[in-house]
Amino acid sequence: MRMLLRTEFPNGPFGDPSLYIWQIDTPRALLFDAGDLSRFTTRQLLKVDHLFISHCHIDHFFGFDLFLRLHIGSEKNITVFGPPGTSEHVAGKLHGYTWNLIHDQNLSFDVIDLDHLNKSRLTTRFHAKAGFEATESRQEGWNAGDPIFDNGFYRIRSALLDHRTACLAYAVEERPSVKVRKSMIDVLGLQTGPWLEVLKTAYLSGESGETVLRVPKRNGETWTVGANHLATQVLEPRQRHKIAYATDGAASRPNRESLLQLVESADLFFCETCFLSGDSDLARKTQHFTADFVGELARDARVKRLAPFHFSKRYLRTPEVILKELSTRFPGEIVPVVQGPTQMRF
Repeated sequence: MRMLLRTEFPNGPFGDPSLYIWQIDTPRALLFDAGDLSRFTTRQLLKVDHLFISHCHIDHFFGFDLFLRLHIGSEKNITVFGPPGTSEHVAGKLHGYTWNLIHDQNLSFDVIDLDHLNKSRLTTRFHAKAGFEATESRQEGWNAGDPIFDNGFYRIRSALLDHRTACLAYAVEERPSVKVRKSMIDVLGLQTGPWLEVLKTAYLSGESGETVLRVPKRNGETWTVGANHLATQVLEPRQRHKIAYATDGAASRPNRESLLQLVESADLFFCETCFLSGDSDLARKTQHFTADFVGELARDARVKRLAPFHFSKRYLRTPEVILKELSTRFPGEIVPVVQGPTQMRF
């Protein structure tokens, strides 16, 4: 099955990370972290309307300045997700500039601080017309297991990691969908019509067992049939694909448990792999993942493809040692990320 989503990770295994995900046949894109954005084109970045920040360490956030610069003059509302305090960091970026000539512009940012521990989310709006001062702020209860974004085609969930600061991992999963077996409609002698949408809605919502349809036949008769029975004949479920992204965190049991649930059965898992297991003391000191931790996590979560990144520069001359250690723990495909505009397809 063709995946609706495409990915690009242009900064290689040692660069400051940013993951670009877009949906084919649409003008919109998602950006995960705002590290080095210089390898993306202006056209690519102008498609982004949702930005997902793991945390605001400089190597994950300094690219926000370029992102902001390119969007000045556009009439967009951009949503930024991140851990608690993200709105303060965005405000700091915005307050670093003089905005006396933009009060006729319509660019705005809605920054959503996701607080997993206190089960709440804070949304703060920054609008160009107000010189990017915070104009609205609201806090609401939130179930941390719920999707943080859902556009009908895919939904995004998050998980909390400990990096001596709150850090978020994310997973993008296509929504359940079906395709119609047109050949079976012909075999059954049915006329197409609005009943097909009713059938698909009932099937995808899990209500086909309680739904009865009156379906017109080509011979003029009407067939009264249970949606569940009809769905097994004329609908074919499409495979759902999932992309996960995780950086940074300690190689700890709590982080492992959070990630296991989030990345379960991911088709492609982008995960920081900072150190070899032999450097675990340094990993503990800096609160980063090791290759054995990542390999075992990906294996136990039944990940299909693993894309490691964020290698420590101590391996700059020997990056293959990270991949080799991963391969001893993870039996699936390891996809080396390379510097440049390389797209990953399914």
